[in-house]
Amino acid sequence: MKLDCRDLDCPVPVLKTKEALESFEEGILDVELNTLSSIENIKRFVTSQGLYFEEKRLGPRHVILSIVKGYECTIEPPVPSESVTPDDNRVTRETEGALSSLSSQDTAEALRAAQITQSAKEKQQARTFYSLLFGGIVSAILASTCCLGPLLFLIFGVSVGSLSFLQWFAPYHSYFSLAAVGVVGYLWFDWWRGRKERIACATSLCKNYTLYLSLGTLFVAVMVSYPWWAGYLLMMGD
Repeated sequence: MKLDCRDLDCPVPVLKTKEALESFEEGILDVELNTLSSIENIKRFVTSQGLYFEEKRLGPRHVILSIVKGYECTIEPPVPSESVTPDDNRVTRETEGALSSLSSQDTAEALRAAQITQSAKEKQQARTFYSLLFGGIVSAILASTCCLGPLLFLIFGVSVGSLSFLQWFAPYHSYFSLAAVGVVGYLWFDWWRGRKERIACATSLCKNYTLYLSLGTLFVAVMVSYPWWAGYLLMMGD
């Protein structure tokens, strides 16, 4: 289904999009837009409805938002042949029969919906992962600020007086440490929970998830534990 909302003032594009989405249970709505405000407003509306979309840019402000509604697209990892049972074969035959009953147009739309949904999910997961990891790293750095002054002075000759502002964060060392460890722990739990889905994922984050998370974990561990082993470095410097 196509919807032309070019040159329309807000909130008309959002209202038309809402009306169009309510007119069908399952399908893809292609909304053509050429104003920045309408593009952002429809993105926010679609996200608030729990729907996924794909953006195709035709010009600086000319885009087509392809919104998926009603499709549940999941990717399951391959099942080893030795674990396939007669019931699995029966389900496979039933699935093939259901697919064969679809028209080529319906099949193409279903595949397109699957691609849009999967791509949107992967982008959303990547944003969440990097945001949380960055937050954990920042929390770890703030957790170590109570003792960074002497080390920076020892290594770079930076005046300790100019770093006095770092002491502002010292009373919150425990809170920053807990936040950093909590974020890293959650990301490892999220990796364990979604490891089967990542078998079928080909994005850069899926391929390097454990590498990025391991490096982030190492950095967080070093910075959070810094106040305990910093004394040894200072003694060696003396």
